[in-house]
Amino acid sequence: MAEGWRRMSPGLGEAGGRALLYRLGPDAFTDHALLGWARSPASTGDKDWQSWTTLPQRWGAPLFPLKAADFIKRGIAKGPALGAALRTAEAAWIAAGFPGDTGALEKIADKAAAGA
Repeated sequence: MAEGWRRMSPGLGEAGGRALLYRLGPDAFTDHALLGWARSPASTGDKDWQSWTTLPQRWGAPLFPLKAADFIKRGIAKGPALGAALRTAEAAWIAAGFPGDTGALEKIADKAAAGA
């Protein structure tokens, strides 16, 4: 808590907020956002901060849809390479805005597998 609030800023935009919310979870996100707001020079009526702190009520973070089996079928062996492929794919999925369609997920998995 002591440091995490420093990453909080409505200036990160909706996409940045969603990425943080996914990583932190709704309770920690809200706690960090409120602390960030309290430490900022913004007023209590600041609309940007109000929107930022209510993001968990407006958007629920999805579960990462790709699994180890998606990479094993692409020829990635169990072990460190599989973990690296999963982390790479998850980062790409977040950066792409959490797509759920099969085509986008296949592209993300293919690219992560190729880099493993």
